[in-house]
Amino acid sequence: MATLSTKQPIGDSINVFLLGNNPIELSNIYEKLKGIRTKRFNAEIGFDLKDAYKRIMKFNPKCILIDDNLEGLYLKSLIKKLSSGGKTRNIPITIIKNSNYGNSYLGEAQDFLLKEGITSEALSNSILNSIKWKSMHKYVYKSYEKRKTQLLSFLK
Repeated sequence: MATLSTKQPIGDSINVFLLGNNPIELSNIYEKLKGIRTKRFNAEIGFDLKDAYKRIMKFNPKCILIDDNLEGLYLKSLIKKLSSGGKTRNIPITIIKNSNYGNSYLGEAQDFLLKEGITSEALSNSILNSIKWKSMHKYVYKSYEKRKTQLLSFLK
C-alpha cells in the first residue's frame, strides 16, 4: 500500500503507521491527521496483520497508532514484539481505544486515546508526546547504563 501524506512531504514530516482492522475507523483517524495544521504527517495504513511488522520496519515510522479492535492475543503479542524488537523498541506506540476500561497487556504503549470525541489537536499532542516520552526514556536508559558501568568500575 502506498504511503498517504497529509501535506506535501518535507524534511519536517513525521511518519505515522496506522494499524487496525476497520477501514472506516482508520480513515477517520487519517482525516484527523490531515486536520493537524502545525505538523506534516506521512501515514501508512496497515490492515493485513500478517505482514504488519515487515511493513513497519520498511516504513520507519516515528509513531505507531494501533486500533484496539484487533484480537486481544494478537494485539498483546504485536505490542510485545514491537516494544522488545531491536529496530522497533524505540518507536512509541499509541493505542486508540473504544472504552476507558484498562487492559493490563497494553502496558507497553506510551499513550492511549479514546476514539469518542478525538480531535486533530488531541491526536497531534498524543503523537508528539509519545515521541518525546520514548526519546526521554531512551536517554535515561542509556545514561543509567553508562553510570552503572562507571559505578561498578569505581567500586572494584
